[in-house]
Amino acid sequence: MTETEKILLNLKTLREDRALSQECLALRLGVNRTTYARKEKGEIPITTDEWVILGQVLSTDVTSFFDSSKRVTPDFPPPIEEERVLLALYRSLDIEEKTDLISSIRLLLKRITRKKVKQTLEELAP
Repeated sequence: MTETEKILLNLKTLREDRALSQECLALRLGVNRTTYARKEKGEIPITTDEWVILGQVLSTDVTSFFDSSKRVTPDFPPPIEEERVLLALYRSLDIEEKTDLISSIRLLLKRITRKKVKQTLEELAP
């Protein structure tokens, strides 16, 4: 496997660990999904600016993509199946439905008294 293939495998692995679609990253880069897929396959080069954006979106240091001595690992554990289902559901909603879902979840979570949940809700509050 070439160094370029290792770098692109790090990118793909981290994207999948984060349960993000190629479409999602394409939107963040301002390209269409086909173009992003070609970038991830190494058919089109990824610019320096795009690597910076990918690092931000994937919550990782950009240099970790290029470290061939180790596999890129996410800062948090990969989502479990239930989280993937919720994420897929959320992504299938339009903006108004997403707003309704988040509002409903906030109302349900207000009944939970655990400190960590309350702290997270405060951080997420608009």
